[in-house]
Amino acid sequence: MRKISMIITSLICAVIISLVFIGGKAEAASNDNKPKTGDWTLFTDNTPCMMSEEDSTRISAALKDHGGNFDVLGLVATQVVSGTNYMYLAYGKEANEAIPRYYFIKLYSDTKGNNSIASVASIDVTNIQTGTPIGKGATGAWAVRSSGKPGMLSDQSAQESFDAVNNGDVKFNPVALLATQPVSGTNYKALCTGSDKNLYVITWYADLQGNASLTSAECVNIGAYTK
Repeated sequence: MRKISMIITSLICAVIISLVFIGGKAEAASNDNKPKTGDWTLFTDNTPCMMSEEDSTRISAALKDHGGNFDVLGLVATQVVSGTNYMYLAYGKEANEAIPRYYFIKLYSDTKGNNSIASVASIDVTNIQTGTPIGKGATGAWAVRSSGKPGMLSDQSAQESFDAVNNGDVKFNPVALLATQPVSGTNYKALCTGSDKNLYVITWYADLQGNASLTSAECVNIGAYTK
């Protein structure tokens, strides 16, 4: 009788272990089917904002002797010093870089009109330097010059979802779509000018059903990219 009880107990244990094992496999399979968050991928098909002929000539001539390879997307800000600093958004790479990325390029024009590249700062789209919006015309401050442009985003899905979330007190005009990130849907990140004359990085989410929501609107600290 004792032997039969031991056999029955062993069979029950085996069944329990099997169920746990099957359940674990089922859970693992379920996890495998869940959407996985991917890395941010730089968007490389931006349409350059319109720049004046004078600005285009200024930055093109200065970059000829720099050694990098850049596509300038637009003038984003200026700063009055002893002369003028100009800040441009560009996509490309430095001479010693293998992978292209986005950059803020500062050009200095002295009082005699001589132009030189003062700094080239790469933009980490996952850690953009932000700060508090500044008032218009503050002494020594960077003044946002790009107006951006409605409908500027080259990706139609990005533009449609952006339009859906661009309904706050401050209206945003895109300068460039910086990056996308696959999730259960898509996260987008764009550089924009605000109706309050500040430069912003806007992050928003579009789900698989076409619904969109604003994630964040952060003012870019232009000065952090001028060292």
